[in-house]
Amino acid sequence: MSHNETTCLLCGASAELRHAEYPGYQEPYTFRIYHCPACNTAYSRPHVDTSVIYEHIYRNAVRVPGYNRYLRYARFIKKFPDPIGYLARSAETYWAVKEALAHHIKDKEQARILEIGSGLGYLTYSLVQANYQVVGLDISQTAVKQATENFGSRYVCADLYEYSGVNAGSFDAVISTEVIEHTGDPSAFIEAAVKLLKPGGLAIITTPNKSFYPGDIIWASDLPPVHYWWFSEESMKCFAGKLNLDISFVNFNRYYKRRYKVIGLKSIRAGRLPEPFLDRNGELKNQTARSKGDLKLQIQLLLAKLPLADKIAGQLTVILRKALGKLRELFENDIIVCADRGIVLCAKILKRS
Repeated sequence: MSHNETTCLLCGASAELRHAEYPGYQEPYTFRIYHCPACNTAYSRPHVDTSVIYEHIYRNAVRVPGYNRYLRYARFIKKFPDPIGYLARSAETYWAVKEALAHHIKDKEQARILEIGSGLGYLTYSLVQANYQVVGLDISQTAVKQATENFGSRYVCADLYEYSGVNAGSFDAVISTEVIEHTGDPSAFIEAAVKLLKPGGLAIITTPNKSFYPGDIIWASDLPPVHYWWFSEESMKCFAGKLNLDISFVNFNRYYKRRYKVIGLKSIRAGRLPEPFLDRNGELKNQTARSKGDLKLQIQLLLAKLPLADKIAGQLTVILRKALGKLRELFENDIIVCADRGIVLCAKILKRS
């Protein structure tokens, strides 16, 4: 094995060094990026303590791209008459969770569901409003305190691995949205999640989807070490095979028919490296305007209270998005159109009876 190869941390095959100094989330840190062709997994090294970086992110969360939307969801979600419907329309992650639960849970009043990494609590709350019996689990005392204050006493502060030992076989479904890519040991994470399930129970796990992108893309997920891993559908099948689990994936075709999405590749092709989000002092280099996101949510909230206007606006949005997408298809060569799969994968992992 050459100095540009190492053993894949997931499947044990030979992984290739794709970049030796890839920019990290904060200056001046850089990371080695490895790709495994056998299980189509990418991961970053070294594995470092992220606590300080997260302190910077949460201190600036209203302006950090990606994280600011979580704050807006938590702030506005109670104002929507159909909160899970709103989330499902807003992002493919929540649409996939809604779809997977609808197909698996036949009796909402009897089935017990756990959200792992419930964070600010808005997804757990939204599912409860849809009459699911859900508990939110998070290791952060701050997050659990805020979620409890906003949405009631349906949240637990605990470590997943300790919690799974005490509550093994207690749930009909567990949900984890965009958590596994943050973990140091994703195999142990899935094993703990599945341990919580009853026989025949379902683990719904979402994560950024490497399968969607061509093989020459080095990294199209949050910069390391915020995300340690970039998983594909093959990665998730590898986990399932190791643990003797059945696995399938949510098909996103119906979502993208109404929310036409085109992804440009030019800015993430090899040789065009991203900029870190934080400078050496932990201050934001790139940020989005809070007011713009708030205004969009206020408009969505207003439309949600006017069913006919909401329906018309939705139809116009579909037409406009598709028209703009088709224009990009005509004039841009470096693009991918989302269809059966997109930028997020949703694995449905079934614990055998």
